[in-house]
Amino acid sequence: MTNKPFALTSGEIKEIAAVKGVQDLWGAGSAEEMEEMLGANYTVKFEFVNGSPGYVGDLFLIQPDYLDPESPAVRLIRDREKQLVLE
Repeated sequence: MTNKPFALTSGEIKEIAAVKGVQDLWGAGSAEEMEEMLGANYTVKFEFVNGSPGYVGDLFLIQPDYLDPESPAVRLIRDREKQLVLE
């Protein structure tokens, strides 16, 4: 386990951009538009291990290029089928 962030691969960026819930949160009209938006924001991945029984796996964070308590970072994890879901 490491608590260091990893840069996203182009495949992971495409995968996140395809999540309809992420597109809706950011007001993107398509996966292509969302992919462009992700390029202008902070995106990282962690190998996450939950401190109590539960989730172990990828944790993706998307942080806008500004800090606002009303707009916290978006978090995504993988479900049992390894699909990304909003956390």
